[in-house]
Amino acid sequence: MADFRYKARDAAGKVQSGQISAASKDMVKTILARKRLAIISLQEVQLDADGKDSSGVKLFGGRLRIDGKGNIIFGSGDKFKVPDKELVIMTKQLATMLGSGIPVNQSLDILSKQQKLPRFGEVLAGVRKGIEEGNSLSAAFAKYPLCFDPLFRSMVKAGEESGRLADIMLKLLEYIEKSAKIKSQLKSAMVYPTLIILVAITVITGLLVFVVPAFTQQFIDAGRPLPALTLAVINLSNALANHGHELLGAIVVIGIALQRYIQTPSGRTKFDALLLKLPIIGDVIRKISVGRFCSTLSSMLSSGVNLLQALSICASSAGNVVVEEFILKCKARVEKGQQLSVPLAENPMFPKMVVSMVQVGEQAGKTDEMLMKIAAFYEQEVDEAIKTMLGMIEPLMIVFIGSIVGILVIAMYLPILDMGNLAGS
Repeated sequence: MADFRYKARDAAGKVQSGQISAASKDMVKTILARKRLAIISLQEVQLDADGKDSSGVKLFGGRLRIDGKGNIIFGSGDKFKVPDKELVIMTKQLATMLGSGIPVNQSLDILSKQQKLPRFGEVLAGVRKGIEEGNSLSAAFAKYPLCFDPLFRSMVKAGEESGRLADIMLKLLEYIEKSAKIKSQLKSAMVYPTLIILVAITVITGLLVFVVPAFTQQFIDAGRPLPALTLAVINLSNALANHGHELLGAIVVIGIALQRYIQTPSGRTKFDALLLKLPIIGDVIRKISVGRFCSTLSSMLSSGVNLLQALSICASSAGNVVVEEFILKCKARVEKGQQLSVPLAENPMFPKMVVSMVQVGEQAGKTDEMLMKIAAFYEQEVDEAIKTMLGMIEPLMIVFIGSIVGILVIAMYLPILDMGNLAGS
């Protein structure tokens, strides 16, 4: 069997596109003829050594192609990361359909056809195909790891094994919504400071490149020695005017080098450790990490996943290498027979309140419930921490930028004041 893409015209003259699995092109022609479709184009889907669609035009390491519906797509589904918003909508719709008794493959077929993002539609169609080939839903999701992370797949697997897939999908939906909310809050919190920085860089560069040179010529004509601050600003202005492209290139190269270093295991560890030590941002990251850990672990335990597997998944979804390493150490301690609260108590990231609640949960056999309460508490803490961070960053940046502009103004007016004082004397 092979897959064929076709474009054909129906009896009313309307053009239709689609994809058919058949043994040969002749069989596809027969199928389309029975549907009273006149073929415009017919092409076999080419697969590479890994079984991935290799048709289309290669571009920047990806492949530009057109799907069966005429949508232009870049790349393949296995390299596509779905946006949080679309994943939330899909999970909610899938949970609703499963709760209504609609079979999984039929639900996925419906969802794949109504996706706004063509590539996500292809992913869901691929998941449906995997189920039809005899795979479980979690195994079919596993073929697309960038779309469905280990936590997503593990909770789906737990739902399949317990026979409560629809209920666990609703719990998964709640977790995804909370994670998406935190990401959205962080992005929103950083928009205003980023805009201020960009405007400040533009204004300061404009002053140095266009305004300072006008003053410089007047100072040269006056023939008097200039203050050290004025000389420093003039030298900076000349450097930007004469070597601006080189400086910009150097900044870009340094930025790329830092980015690649951070992508290495050593660089990522040092960068994540630095983030946790920052005075304002570090507190927010710590609270997000604790809240995510408690929420993830609670969701996994309540879905029937065992503690050791749940800790492994928590580590992989921590988002910070330092936190990930600590969770793995906790897992090793639990494997040796210790209670989870013991290693948590040794890390200052987890306050005594959190450790005490986990201890109570362990003693009562309700660890998942206690963790969910902690996660709910930290959800509010994260909201407040982000507001506090934004409230502190804004005035600090305004003061910093105002100081720089003030220094530039003072540097330009110092020689003028000196000349005025000389004339007065």
